[in-house]
Amino acid sequence: MSVDAGAAERVHRRLWITAGWLMIGYVVLTFVSAVFQSAVTVGDKPANVAKGLVTSSMSKTFTGGYIEMIAALVFLVVALLFARLLRPQGELGAWLGACMGAAAIVYVAVQAATGGAAGAAALYNGHHGAPLATITTVNDIRNFGFALSGALAGLFMLAASASIQVTRLLPRWFAYAGYVAGVVCIAAVPAVKSGAPQTLLWFLWLIVVGVLALRRSRQPVSGGSRVATPAIA
Repeated sequence: MSVDAGAAERVHRRLWITAGWLMIGYVVLTFVSAVFQSAVTVGDKPANVAKGLVTSSMSKTFTGGYIEMIAALVFLVVALLFARLLRPQGELGAWLGACMGAAAIVYVAVQAATGGAAGAAALYNGHHGAPLATITTVNDIRNFGFALSGALAGLFMLAASASIQVTRLLPRWFAYAGYVAGVVCIAAVPAVKSGAPQTLLWFLWLIVVGVLALRRSRQPVSGGSRVATPAIA
């Protein structure tokens, strides 16, 4: 193995290791953030809304929101990395990579604008005398935005699954599982109040992605169809 080939092999392995651990880290951070936050869903009783947005600990909930924001940044970085690692060669690869990248960027934007900004506004104003009807309306923007982000998660899974099927960089069964999970996430958008099942499906899929990426890091670059390795100066 030449020096350049050996260097490319090391870069390849480090990128897959980085992708695997960052994806797992994103899921862990997201669930940690949920521990600090109160879930107020669409159609909740006024007493539940008041408990979650008026009488709750504002500092504790904002801490959870900050962790959630960090998690979103981690996802953005790792999703763009996966879009690069899984990208097939040629025009099809460029299209699938663009779909993955665009879905990840818009997913994080929706999460930040609705889940972050609207949720923080509802909490802050709930602790500063805003009418319950007003904070409920603002918080529902967060809930509907969260539901819509599920469609973007589904698009990411579909594009990633198509890339996996073409490149065979990850197991083919996982591509088929991704097709099913992606369709479920998109189809479930109208079911705003029953968001837990498809959300858990999304996070389970991401955990498996992370584990498979760590396993992929042990395989040689030359195995199967692959994307081009980064150039080494």
